[in-house]
Amino acid sequence: MQSKRIALTLAIVLMALAAMAQQAPAGPWHGKLSVGLQKLNLVFNFNADGTCTLDSPDQGAIGIAANTEVLRPDSVVVTVPSLGVRFAGSVAASTISGKFKQGAYTFHLTLRPGRVDVRRPQTPRPPFPYTTEDVRIPAGDAVLSATITYPEGYDSLRAAAAVPLVVLVSGSGLQNRDEEILQHKPFAVIADYLARRGIATLRYDDRGFGMSTGSNDTATTLTYADDAAAAVAFARGLGRFGRVGVLGHSEGGTIGFILGQRRVVDFVVSMAGAAERGLDILLRQNRRALAQAGMSEEVADAYCHALEAVLESRELTDAMLTPLPAGLADNLRGIAASPAVWLRYFAVYDPSAAIAATVCPVLALNGSRDTQVDAAANLGIIRNLLPGADVREMPGLNHLMQHCARGTVDEYGSIEETVAPEVLSAIAWWIEKLE
Repeated sequence: MQSKRIALTLAIVLMALAAMAQQAPAGPWHGKLSVGLQKLNLVFNFNADGTCTLDSPDQGAIGIAANTEVLRPDSVVVTVPSLGVRFAGSVAASTISGKFKQGAYTFHLTLRPGRVDVRRPQTPRPPFPYTTEDVRIPAGDAVLSATITYPEGYDSLRAAAAVPLVVLVSGSGLQNRDEEILQHKPFAVIADYLARRGIATLRYDDRGFGMSTGSNDTATTLTYADDAAAAVAFARGLGRFGRVGVLGHSEGGTIGFILGQRRVVDFVVSMAGAAERGLDILLRQNRRALAQAGMSEEVADAYCHALEAVLESRELTDAMLTPLPAGLADNLRGIAASPAVWLRYFAVYDPSAAIAATVCPVLALNGSRDTQVDAAANLGIIRNLLPGADVREMPGLNHLMQHCARGTVDEYGSIEETVAPEVLSAIAWWIEKLE
């Protein structure tokens, strides 16, 4: 009997020790949230001081402030006030399983220790068979921090001075020289690929971003075109290259045509480039976004009518706002009250004159599933204005030139591919064939 008591006592003690050994979750815990057809990676970072942050790597959101209402060895409750999120889960040895609630929607979510392994297999990694040089480029009130990538074997080439160079120009919004988005680095991928094909590149941090200086307070598309022109002039001034052209993505494609109109480049590559008036692009984007959010066609019409008035600097009346949900009405009031210098200029700017005046060789590539810059509409304009341009609609590609299912923005981060191989090949082949 005594031995049984001892065994029972020992078992109780061991259970108590095991319970004491189990601690509240610490460090990063990751899981995948299934929202309809979309799967979204989330990471909860439990800090030693009891605080917590939330990462959404697929959306490029890192370090979102969160509150740990409960953080115990057996359970956690985390809220994210800025997103209206609440996650309550039960803790096991290697999982936290529970309910993720945002607004009226509730989803099951299981977390496991560690961070999300976001695969970007095309991102260049050393050692590289080519050399790079960091340079500083004066550009009006800014100094652009840039990287020149010399092609493989540049120093040993007999006619190094004949090597072509491409200035890479990013799309709208402030971006670094890699045009980094959602851990994708499209310009780094392009520069790496072209260097291996004998083509040099120059890419730079946008003014006022990264390591570049300068103000963006009153900057417009023309300001960024002036910056790109400064980069082209700098490259020419080195006397180390032959043809100097520009490759522009999205709004950068529009800028490419502005430089073509100014006769300062030897060729233009427009990648997902915008050829329509900015307002037409914005209205199409907003209609699609409202439809995806479940808004009626009547609401979409009313919102776009009011947005058009705001961006054309016309009065925003109560009659325009009455048919709209409160959130959309407040959004429009905010835009109307903001200077929004870049947005207002972009909305009214029509690139057609610049496109028509471009006489250098042009390659225009747009993805058939691009939901930001419609391929058919924008390529149609380029074809009509530049009959001699090489214009191609790339099947199955989105705005970032990735193979995709739907082409929507929320897919970008979940796709491992950064730039479709056929796009890289088309650009290199076309530049190589220039006479």
